[in-house]
Amino acid sequence: MAGFGRLSIERAGAPAAALWAAAAVGAGCVEELPPLEGTTSLDVELVSPEPNSPSDVLGPDDREMTLRIRALDTRNEVDTGFEGTVDLYAHFLGGLTPSLDDTPLASAELTGGVSDDVTLELPRVHGEAFVWAEHVEGENPTMATGASPSLYYREPYVRDVREPLDEDAPGALEASPLHDKQVTIRGSRHGERGRLVVNGVFSQGYTVEDVECEDAAGTPPCTRGDYDAVFVFTFSRPLDHEGRPIRRGDVVSTISGGVTHFNGLVQFSFPQTLSADEAPDRERLAPPARFDQTWLTSLTELGRVESAPLAVEGAELCPLDEDYDTFEQWKLDVGRGCGDAINVITAERLDEFDPAPYVGEVIPEVVGVLRPINIGNFHVWIIYPRDEDDLTLPEL
Repeated sequence: MAGFGRLSIERAGAPAAALWAAAAVGAGCVEELPPLEGTTSLDVELVSPEPNSPSDVLGPDDREMTLRIRALDTRNEVDTGFEGTVDLYAHFLGGLTPSLDDTPLASAELTGGVSDDVTLELPRVHGEAFVWAEHVEGENPTMATGASPSLYYREPYVRDVREPLDEDAPGALEASPLHDKQVTIRGSRHGERGRLVVNGVFSQGYTVEDVECEDAAGTPPCTRGDYDAVFVFTFSRPLDHEGRPIRRGDVVSTISGGVTHFNGLVQFSFPQTLSADEAPDRERLAPPARFDQTWLTSLTELGRVESAPLAVEGAELCPLDEDYDTFEQWKLDVGRGCGDAINVITAERLDEFDPAPYVGEVIPEVVGVLRPINIGNFHVWIIYPRDEDDLTLPEL
């Protein structure tokens, strides 16, 4: 480097040489700052249970942890002068629970830089999980952080994304327990007999259901349980990871993306879909749920079949109103009047169908994938028929 510098100065001439010399003098000036003192990090020791591995996952109820926390200084030694409260959060699926805006999962009091054993219970976790610790509260927070060793739990299924922690809790219908998490679903909760089957394809996404078939070959008939369906929002025509169109009856091997909700509809956003190496088979789709008008009273039953096909039988088609003019959304009186109806949208998939001639008629059966609009006390349920086979119409 010295030879390169001399050669460059000689070729550049005197002005460049003067600047080079000035820079060299300036480079010799060093400002010394006082060394860091006090706590700079937190050591989070996992007292119990023993760390495990992804191949030996813990059960869903094995969520109690005992920790011991130490405040460490720049020499990685205990800062015996540290006195304060450390906040604790669970980290899994790419984010903290609770969020930093909420009350911490637990806290630990440190005296002389060391805590007593702290026992806490993790929330319902999946995949790799650890405890995040930080000292950000109090009069003189050090902003020190630390993380415990990881524990491993099973990966999530569709039902884990959709099923509320408490069905009766306020807002249970409006969000997923894994809201804002980065989730990857790699298979069915039913093991070898299970399949993730696409039950509906729409202009901006598709719906998929986790079904259990007769055997490991996926032989139909197949069944679906509560909370076993979810909407995958693709923004445009649904395509898999190789750019192939997603079709009803396709089997999906992997779904990944951020779990969010839009007006109460739980969905994957910015998703990636990996298709399984199996031919599409609509016979694997589970039968639609059968609507009962009492479901509009508690709404829980409708929440259980969100993003799955729902059949409405023997309902009268209501007069078309402004909802039809604005959203092409027509209504079925299911016995509670047209003000408390099941809504239907056939636009895009059944563009040739005109509901006007059937106003006042009893429709033998309408089947469609169920989506909600749940905002506080405002609840609207909409079914989306997928093709002409989903409509059984009376003779006019």
